[in-house]
Amino acid sequence: MTRLASVRRLLPLLSLVPLLLLCGPGTARAEPLRIVVPFPPGGAADNFARLVGQKLTEVSGTQVVVDNRAGAGGVLGSDHVAKAAPDGNTLLIVTVGHAVNPYIFSKLPYNTAADFVPVGMVASVPSLVVTGPSVAAKTLKDLLALAKARPGTVEFGSSGIGSTSHVGAALIEALAGVDLLHVPYKGAAAALQDVMGGRTAMSVDIITSSVQLVRSGKLTALATTGPRRSPLLPEVPTVAEAGIPGYAFTAWYMLLAPAKTPPAVVEKLNAELRKVEALPDFRSRIEAVGGEVASLGTKETAAFLDAEFQKWAQVVKARNIKAD
Repeated sequence: MTRLASVRRLLPLLSLVPLLLLCGPGTARAEPLRIVVPFPPGGAADNFARLVGQKLTEVSGTQVVVDNRAGAGGVLGSDHVAKAAPDGNTLLIVTVGHAVNPYIFSKLPYNTAADFVPVGMVASVPSLVVTGPSVAAKTLKDLLALAKARPGTVEFGSSGIGSTSHVGAALIEALAGVDLLHVPYKGAAAALQDVMGGRTAMSVDIITSSVQLVRSGKLTALATTGPRRSPLLPEVPTVAEAGIPGYAFTAWYMLLAPAKTPPAVVEKLNAELRKVEALPDFRSRIEAVGGEVASLGTKETAAFLDAEFQKWAQVVKARNIKAD
């Protein structure tokens, strides 16, 4: 065999070297794993990304860097990852807004469905339907009756157009057949301040930030949005129990990679994530803030995301939600 022929035979094998270095057992990454958070520091997505990073380091020795790239409802950070090298070293943590944005923005700098590949689920967290102490409605049924009697006037505050708090309330409108008045704020804290002060009637806020306000009496919890009652507030009924059968809504958190990341790399990342999710300390820390660990394989994660795209396309159309 000639030297040229030998080299030609080796070329396909040489092309696999970077993949083997990344995925081979017992080998360290050539560079840190970067998890891009498309939101400011301090929120649930940021906290979960940092927890995943800490535990990945403990389990596999992987160095993890959390990179906050906030702006435009998660669009700026998502665009950065969509255009990143598909080598398994850059991931994106997203929540419900990822499945909502394609339908509320007239144009995005990336293709939401085609430019990312799901790596795995991290957690799901229910929200609370909350009102202020001065609001006359003390149950969800009372609030819905008030909304039906005064269509388009009962205000609900959210942390922004297309946010978890916005779409959670929009789903209530769609399933209960009521018309509320949306008041978007720049963040959940400002929205909750006006609910506590009686300037807006309600909000649908993630339980991690609202539970202490409920326990202190500054907010009243009418219902929890998850499929089951929360262990943090077991006396609070679900929205389905409180008057809207079939309602279930949780803020989910998922890791994505650039679309052309090799399948073997995606599967390796998913396996590492699921090892982390099996740790008792990881599970207890997620549950302590009202969440549930949502460990899924890559196919199950992709199927879940596809179902979310279909669900929110219908809700956005029904409520005519626009971000621009």
